[in-house]
Amino acid sequence: MEKKPYHHKNLKNDLIEKGIELVNKNGINQLSLRKVAQACGVSHAAPYSHFSNKEELLQEMQLHITKKFTEVLENTVSQYRGTPIFLLEFGKAYISFFISHPQYFNFLFQQGNIQIDLNIGSGRESNYQPFSIYKEQVLKLLADTNMTQSKKEDLIVALFAYVQGLTTLATMENVHYAYKWEDKLTDLIGIFSCEF
Repeated sequence: MEKKPYHHKNLKNDLIEKGIELVNKNGINQLSLRKVAQACGVSHAAPYSHFSNKEELLQEMQLHITKKFTEVLENTVSQYRGTPIFLLEFGKAYISFFISHPQYFNFLFQQGNIQIDLNIGSGRESNYQPFSIYKEQVLKLLADTNMTQSKKEDLIVALFAYVQGLTTLATMENVHYAYKWEDKLTDLIGIFSCEF
């Protein structure tokens, strides 16, 4: 019986997702195009039609996550911008994205090389896009307040740290909580809701 050639509907995407999984399991130093190919059940040469080397694969992995994450945040901004529950919904979207994809959070913030500039004056082009979206929206909310620039910066950092901290707890396998995180996000984020 003749063996049919292997067909992969979206090999590039599968290689990226498998690469993220392998990095989270074994660490970035253990990743190779050969191991990703093996995990996807394709020839060792197959990844080279999409990535020239491991570094390019790692970059594409980070871009893949960032694109999906940015899309979720931009949709949330479009839906809730200018409403009293914007920050609550934005925080929920942020955390929920990573609850659904804990391997993305671990890769981005433990293995990836994203750069986040917390300073209020840093430009969008030099910052991690999802953080820039968050910062821009909070600054718009604060535009008509009497807060000093320093206080605005403190608030941006404090809110981000809180959401980032909740996300870390919600994605850690060794953290146990009596509730489903998704069911408690409104309560947990609402504790620190701010009226501007």
